[in-house]
Amino acid sequence: MVPGTNTTVTIGGYVKLDMIYDFDQDMGDSLFVAGLDTANSDSDPSFRAHARQSRVRIKTTTPTEVGDVKTTVEGDFYGGGGDEVFSNSRGLRLRHAYGELNGLLAGQTWSNFMQFTAYPSTVDFDGPVGVSFIRQAQLRYTMPLGGGANFSVSAENPETTGFDGSRDNAPDLTAKYKWAGSAGGIEVAGLARSLQTDSAAATGDDNAFGYGVLIAGRLSLTDATTVMAGAIFGDGVGRYIYSSFSNNDSSASRTGIGEAYIDANGDLETIEAYGANVAISQQWTPKFSSGLSYGRVEGDQPADLFPNSFETLQSVHFSNFYKVADPVTLGLELSFADKELANGESADNTRLQLAAQFDF
Repeated sequence: MVPGTNTTVTIGGYVKLDMIYDFDQDMGDSLFVAGLDTANSDSDPSFRAHARQSRVRIKTTTPTEVGDVKTTVEGDFYGGGGDEVFSNSRGLRLRHAYGELNGLLAGQTWSNFMQFTAYPSTVDFDGPVGVSFIRQAQLRYTMPLGGGANFSVSAENPETTGFDGSRDNAPDLTAKYKWAGSAGGIEVAGLARSLQTDSAAATGDDNAFGYGVLIAGRLSLTDATTVMAGAIFGDGVGRYIYSSFSNNDSSASRTGIGEAYIDANGDLETIEAYGANVAISQQWTPKFSSGLSYGRVEGDQPADLFPNSFETLQSVHFSNFYKVADPVTLGLELSFADKELANGESADNTRLQLAAQFDF
């Protein structure tokens, strides 16, 4: 309780050390976002250790005559800067900053077009591909439906990428139904987007409509065994499928998948993309658990126009967690990533990662 007020403040977070060995390519701190290099056919093992994932969280609750007002601010150290040669400082990065009152949420947090029902736990900071994984500014309203279900709608920051002259002229709109019970859960969500370009190459239709649909489910087979699966499909869905975002280029140098491109007729054409993930988790003992997950992303952009865009991206994570004590968890994980470009070039990497996390 803050002295002189009726506000309760809670501070939490964790300190985490990651030790990473890449067998095939030096991927820096990230397995997927940094990008597999298809031009590198050599085996270049690398090792690094960092504490960048460490984070701090401040939450407040203030009772009022219209209900409890809640706020959350959270950051980690995956921001820019830092010099491993000297002092190893890292930039603090904003993850969450939002307030809530009676189902209304305003601020930055996970997108409403995102699911955690079938999102597996991994040691790797990035986790699996084939899921929706995004935090952004938004205005959201959640309505409880009873029986463990709710329905939420949101207007969110659009931030279009993937083509020349992209301009955001309207918020992205989402809607989601979620149900959770003792035996599992399900989430179904939809996304609607307005895409526009100011590029001089867009001599025809410079507007396009983008959309996405998402479904995810979880089922507890026993008290110790859980299976989960999720899928995303969209036309112009772009960055809402994790790891599919692109540079703003409509030429052959374009990477990723992106939302759309300017075709030879000067029209803005949307791009179909797909994502899927499946996983199983097993609680072997009260302190030891394991998980095996697979993720896949595909893009349907024209290969003759964008030979350097990736056609498929896959990931596999075999994750193991041991809880030494309630606030201390050790993690050991073997993961694999594979990327194939539209021109047929491909690359892969295998990673071994050890982590120690201390919650507070």
